[in-house]
Amino acid sequence: MKKNAFEVCVLSIFLIFLTGCSSIKNEVGGTFFPANGGPDAENYKYVGYDEYSGYDLYELLDRYEHRYDHKAILVTLSSGRYSDARDVVKTLNADEYYQLLQKYAVKEAAEEAERERERQIMLAEQKRQEEARAAEREQRRQIQITEQKRQEEARATKREQQRQIRIAREKLEAQERRQHIMNMQPVLCDNMISALNANEVRAIRQYPLNQEYRVVGIATDINVTYGDAIVIIKSDVDLWNGCSAEMVSFDDAEVINIGDNIDLFCSSWKEVAGNVSFKKCRPYTKMISN
Repeated sequence: MKKNAFEVCVLSIFLIFLTGCSSIKNEVGGTFFPANGGPDAENYKYVGYDEYSGYDLYELLDRYEHRYDHKAILVTLSSGRYSDARDVVKTLNADEYYQLLQKYAVKEAAEEAERERERQIMLAEQKRQEEARAAEREQRRQIQITEQKRQEEARATKREQQRQIRIAREKLEAQERRQHIMNMQPVLCDNMISALNANEVRAIRQYPLNQEYRVVGIATDINVTYGDAIVIIKSDVDLWNGCSAEMVSFDDAEVINIGDNIDLFCSSWKEVAGNVSFKKCRPYTKMISN
């Protein structure tokens, strides 16, 4: 008895479904069951949500085109019915379906164009920002180059000022030294020998060893000793001791003859066994002519 009631129930639902489907043409009405496992699961394929109507869009599968002249249906969720059931709002034939697709294509093209426009705006903004950053970097680079050039010019100016100060100082020192040399009083060999014979300590204090001297006298001999050109200076105060001048250049010694009056500029002197030996001597006239 229970079995017969169940069969009757299933049969009733099936008949209701067939009635709904058979009435689905181009008008509103009907019920179907699109969910997996439902009676109509193989008859329709979900296409998407139709924002123009606010309902779901299902497409009738091709193998049923010979039975129905509609291409798709618009449905809404059922309320208070079997969980998989749908209320059919409208069926669409092929022309209406393609018109709907065309409408979506236009909308999609507009949306794509808007997305492309926004993308181009974003790319343009990115390019503008990059160009602004590049311009800022170039501006900073030019500022840095200008500052480096200014600093280099300032250093060059300072170096030139220092060079001019150094040249002026050297020139002044040269003039002062020349004047000092010109003001030097000549030293005679006899005077130094007499001072040494009287008191060597007092003589060295009177004639400091590392002091420059202008030496005048008469040449009595010109020779080479240990590779140095030596000029012997005449002395009349001591038979055994005398003076000599070590010349800086052989050329300066070569032009001196025995008996010539000599006038020499020497950098220092030393005492050797009672004799006076002047060091690094050159003609006095060369020192004041420069």
